[in-house]
Amino acid sequence: MTNLYQKLKLDVTNWRQQGHPSSYSAITTILQHNQSNFLRKAQFEALETYWYLRLVKNTPNIFDLYQDYFPGKTLFEAFGLKHLIENLPEDLITPEFTQGILKKIETDDAFVKQNKLEALRETLTLSYPSYILALAMGAGKTILIASIIATEFAMALEYQEEDGIFIKN
Repeated sequence: MTNLYQKLKLDVTNWRQQGHPSSYSAITTILQHNQSNFLRKAQFEALETYWYLRLVKNTPNIFDLYQDYFPGKTLFEAFGLKHLIENLPEDLITPEFTQGILKKIETDDAFVKQNKLEALRETLTLSYPSYILALAMGAGKTILIASIIATEFAMALEYQEEDGIFIKN
Protein backbone atom coordinates (compact mmCIF):
# COMPACT_ATOMS: atom_id res chain seq x y z
CA MET A 1 0.00 0.00 0.00
CA THR A 2 1.23 3.46 -0.88
CA ASN A 3 1.27 5.92 2.02
CA LEU A 4 -0.34 9.37 2.17
CA TYR A 5 2.93 11.16 1.54
CA GLN A 6 3.54 9.23 -1.68
CA LYS A 7 0.00 9.78 -2.97
CA LEU A 8 0.08 13.46 -2.07
CA LYS A 9 3.51 13.93 -3.65
CA LEU A 10 2.25 12.39 -6.90
CA ASP A 11 -0.76 14.73 -6.95
CA VAL A 12 1.41 17.78 -6.20
CA THR A 13 3.83 16.76 -8.97
CA ASN A 14 0.92 16.49 -11.41
CA TRP A 15 -0.36 19.88 -10.23
CA ARG A 16 3.10 21.39 -10.86
CA GLN A 17 3.31 19.83 -14.33
CA GLN A 18 -0.08 21.37 -15.17
CA GLY A 19 1.22 24.82 -14.14
CA HIS A 20 -0.39 25.00 -10.66
CA PRO A 21 -3.96 25.62 -11.89
CA SER A 22 -6.20 27.21 -9.28
CA SER A 23 -9.15 29.53 -8.86
CA TYR A 24 -6.54 31.91 -7.43
CA SER A 25 -4.19 32.51 -10.36
CA ALA A 26 -1.73 34.56 -8.30
CA ILE A 27 -0.43 31.35 -6.76
CA THR A 28 0.79 30.25 -10.19
CA THR A 29 2.84 33.44 -10.50
CA ILE A 30 4.19 33.10 -6.97
CA LEU A 31 5.21 29.46 -7.37
CA GLN A 32 6.74 30.00 -10.79
CA HIS A 33 8.80 32.88 -9.37
CA ASN A 34 11.13 30.38 -7.66
CA GLN A 35 13.10 30.02 -10.91
CA SER A 36 16.13 31.57 -9.17
CA ASN A 37 15.98 28.70 -6.67
CA PHE A 38 15.67 30.90 -3.61
CA LEU A 39 14.13 27.90 -1.88
CA ARG A 40 15.83 24.53 -1.94
CA LYS A 41 14.03 21.67 -3.68
CA ALA A 42 12.63 20.16 -0.45
CA GLN A 43 11.50 23.58 0.81
CA PHE A 44 9.82 24.41 -2.47
CA GLU A 45 8.06 21.02 -2.61
CA ALA A 46 6.80 21.59 0.94
CA LEU A 47 5.53 25.06 -0.05
CA GLU A 48 3.81 23.58 -3.11
CA THR A 49 2.26 20.86 -0.96
CA TYR A 50 0.96 23.47 1.46
CA TRP A 51 -0.69 25.43 -1.37
CA TYR A 52 -2.01 22.28 -3.03
CA LEU A 53 -3.72 21.34 0.24
CA ARG A 54 -5.04 24.90 0.68
CA LEU A 55 -6.28 25.64 -2.83
CA VAL A 56 -6.90 22.34 -4.57
CA LYS A 57 -8.00 20.20 -1.63
CA ASN A 58 -9.66 23.16 0.17
CA THR A 59 -7.69 22.76 3.41
CA PRO A 60 -9.14 19.42 4.51
CA ASN A 61 -8.74 18.12 8.03
CA ILE A 62 -6.57 15.03 8.36
CA PHE A 63 -9.43 12.53 8.39
CA ASP A 64 -10.97 13.98 5.22
CA LEU A 65 -7.57 13.99 3.53
CA TYR A 66 -7.00 10.32 4.36
CA GLN A 67 -10.55 9.40 3.40
CA ASP A 68 -10.03 11.03 0.01
CA TYR A 69 -6.95 8.93 -0.71
CA PHE A 70 -7.84 5.69 1.07
CA PRO A 71 -11.34 4.31 0.49
CA GLY A 72 -12.86 1.38 2.38
CA LYS A 73 -10.44 -1.04 4.03
CA THR A 74 -7.41 0.91 2.92
CA LEU A 75 -8.40 3.78 5.25
CA PHE A 76 -8.11 1.48 8.26
CA GLU A 77 -4.80 0.13 6.96
CA ALA A 78 -3.47 3.67 6.50
CA PHE A 79 -4.40 4.50 10.10
CA GLY A 80 -2.72 1.31 11.36
CA LEU A 81 -6.08 -0.24 12.24
CA LYS A 82 -5.91 -3.23 9.90
CA HIS A 83 -6.39 -5.59 12.85
CA LEU A 84 -9.88 -4.16 13.43
CA ILE A 85 -11.15 -5.03 9.96
CA GLU A 86 -8.91 -7.80 8.62
CA ASN A 87 -11.64 -10.47 8.83
CA LEU A 88 -14.44 -8.28 7.49
CA PRO A 89 -15.55 -8.38 3.86
CA GLU A 90 -15.15 -5.07 2.01
CA ASP A 91 -18.91 -4.55 1.65
CA LEU A 92 -19.33 -4.35 5.44
CA ILE A 93 -16.94 -1.43 5.69
CA THR A 94 -19.53 1.23 5.00
CA PRO A 95 -19.34 4.95 5.83
CA GLU A 96 -21.55 4.21 8.84
CA PHE A 97 -19.14 1.50 10.05
CA THR A 98 -16.21 3.87 9.59
CA GLN A 99 -18.01 6.64 11.51
CA GLY A 100 -18.77 4.17 14.29
CA ILE A 101 -15.10 3.25 14.67
CA LEU A 102 -14.11 6.92 14.60
CA LYS A 103 -16.70 7.72 17.27
CA LYS A 104 -15.24 4.91 19.38
CA ILE A 105 -11.76 6.38 18.96
CA GLU A 106 -13.07 9.82 19.98
CA THR A 107 -15.03 8.66 23.04
CA ASP A 108 -13.85 5.26 24.32
CA ASP A 109 -10.75 5.73 26.47
CA ALA A 110 -10.35 2.00 27.14
CA PHE A 111 -10.52 1.17 23.42
CA VAL A 112 -7.96 3.87 22.63
CA LYS A 113 -5.60 2.68 25.36
CA GLN A 114 -5.97 -1.00 24.45
CA ASN A 115 -5.18 -0.30 20.79
CA LYS A 116 -2.55 2.41 21.49
CA LEU A 117 -4.47 5.01 19.51
CA GLU A 118 -3.71 8.11 21.57
CA ALA A 119 -1.83 9.90 18.77
CA LEU A 120 -4.49 8.96 16.22
CA ARG A 121 -7.22 10.24 18.54
CA GLU A 122 -5.44 13.54 18.99
CA THR A 123 -5.03 13.95 15.23
CA LEU A 124 -8.58 12.95 14.34
CA THR A 125 -10.25 15.12 16.94
CA LEU A 126 -8.58 18.41 16.01
CA SER A 127 -11.19 20.94 14.94
CA TYR A 128 -8.79 22.46 12.43
CA PRO A 129 -6.48 21.13 9.72
CA SER A 130 -3.02 20.38 11.07
CA TYR A 131 -0.27 19.33 8.71
CA ILE A 132 3.32 18.49 9.44
CA LEU A 133 5.57 19.20 6.49
CA ALA A 134 8.65 17.36 7.70
CA LEU A 135 12.12 18.51 6.78
CA ALA A 136 15.41 17.35 8.25
CA MET A 137 17.44 19.48 10.65
CA GLY A 138 19.26 22.18 8.73
CA ALA A 139 16.93 21.93 5.74
CA GLY A 140 15.57 25.44 6.22
CA LYS A 141 12.28 25.09 8.08
CA THR A 142 12.43 28.71 9.23
CA ILE A 143 12.66 29.94 5.64
CA LEU A 144 9.83 27.58 4.67
CA ILE A 145 7.55 28.91 7.42
CA ALA A 146 8.47 32.48 6.44
CA SER A 147 7.68 31.63 2.80
CA ILE A 148 4.30 30.20 3.78
CA ILE A 149 3.47 33.32 5.79
CA ALA A 150 4.70 35.66 3.03
CA THR A 151 2.71 33.87 0.33
CA GLU A 152 -0.38 33.82 2.56
CA PHE A 153 -0.08 37.61 2.98
CA ALA A 154 0.48 38.07 -0.76
CA MET A 155 -2.64 36.03 -1.50
CA ALA A 156 -4.61 37.98 1.12
CA LEU A 157 -3.57 41.27 -0.48
CA GLU A 158 -4.39 40.04 -3.97
CA TYR A 159 -7.78 38.59 -3.02
CA GLN A 160 -8.79 40.79 -0.08
CA GLU A 161 -12.35 41.27 -1.32
CA GLU A 162 -12.88 37.57 -2.06
CA ASP A 163 -13.96 34.92 0.44
CA GLY A 164 -11.41 35.81 3.12
CA ILE A 165 -9.69 32.42 3.26
CA PHE A 166 -6.17 33.81 3.48
CA ILE A 167 -4.16 34.93 6.49
CA LYS A 168 -4.96 38.29 8.03
CA ASN A 169 -2.77 40.59 10.07
